[in-house]
Amino acid sequence: MNSSSIFWALVRHEWKLKGSWRRQNRSPVTKWWWIIYLSLVIIAALSTATYYAIHETLHLQNLWYTTLGFPYMLFFVGFGILKREWENDTHGWWLTLPYPRHWLIGAKWVAAWLRMLLVVTGLYVLGALYATVIALCLSHYTFADVSSFLLSGLNWFLLIVGFSPFLLAIGLLTAESQFTALRPISPILWVLFMGGGGLMYSNTGAWLRGSGMSQQFTDNQPIIFLPFTWQVLAFMGASWLIAYGIIRTCAYVLDKKLSL
Repeated sequence: MNSSSIFWALVRHEWKLKGSWRRQNRSPVTKWWWIIYLSLVIIAALSTATYYAIHETLHLQNLWYTTLGFPYMLFFVGFGILKREWENDTHGWWLTLPYPRHWLIGAKWVAAWLRMLLVVTGLYVLGALYATVIALCLSHYTFADVSSFLLSGLNWFLLIVGFSPFLLAIGLLTAESQFTALRPISPILWVLFMGGGGLMYSNTGAWLRGSGMSQQFTDNQPIIFLPFTWQVLAFMGASWLIAYGIIRTCAYVLDKKLSL
């Protein structure tokens, strides 16, 4: 088996893992209650949107605001996929696999990115189906509205996907810092991420205008494909390089600085 095949076998292994053993051992009743809670939240959200749509006050593009918390979720996806090894007490087995450490941590990174891509695709398809039903059932919504909605969502998700490698890598680094020689900087990483994220969300309007995304969420502006400014694209490219550097740093720490 060549190197590429081995790496993708590691990715498939990370993809198949279902999470913490503690959660897997919960009673079926508890798991079903979580499904019920999630279903109720989705039904409530769709019912509220439909109510405003019937009264002609729903701007379809505004539905994408419900995904503004996705960057935070990406951080915790990266955080959880590494923390799971210590929660399950499998980190010793994982670290003794006869493969380079950057393969091990890189496989988690890629698997987390693929999971994120699946979720984004699912949300986009769900939004497309909902908008189509609204256009079919309510005469004051047209398929031109649906087209604008889909294009604005595509731009928004491309922005999320573009910065996702960095956010996932930060999550991995923060999780690793709790169990390695990086433990002293763990609180600093939490403060930087949570504080930086809070600052970003408190200035959402300015951030959207600066990225070229503000017109994607209004009905009085034409929506274009890839409206991003060159600065945003430059930051996106730089974030990929930084993410790669973080992954290599994580691999070095796991190899040379595992304990204090």
